[in-house]
Amino acid sequence: MTVRQTKLGPGKLTISGPGSPGLSHDLSSQVRKSALVPKVKQDDPLPVLSGESVPGDRSESWTLEGSLLDDFGTSGSTVEWCFTNRGQTLNFVFIPATANGKKVSGRVVVEATSIGGDVGKNNEVDFEFVVLDPVIGAV
Repeated sequence: MTVRQTKLGPGKLTISGPGSPGLSHDLSSQVRKSALVPKVKQDDPLPVLSGESVPGDRSESWTLEGSLLDDFGTSGSTVEWCFTNRGQTLNFVFIPATANGKKVSGRVVVEATSIGGDVGKNNEVDFEFVVLDPVIGAV
């Protein structure tokens, strides 16, 4: 079997509002780390008198997580854009590596990030957005 591995980047992460260009924001230049993360919950099977069992319920959820360079107070700040648009459900496109020709798209619920960090340091802030309806496709 051949070993296969990919690296993150160069790529793209954009969030946009349906029919609202003012809500669009390209986070790509601020992203230091990004991942689409699944969370799966599988309940135990339910035994019945006959000795058989009924499969337990399965649920799946996704988040888009990562870290950004803290750019609070700068023109076009991603941190401020997240703050302003917190709670909004918007479209996203995540291209982990443009050369691979694949993307994940869907909808995210934007949340605010932290603001600030260590004195005298170039800070990073974490983000975590709930993802709805992720789809893998070609770029």
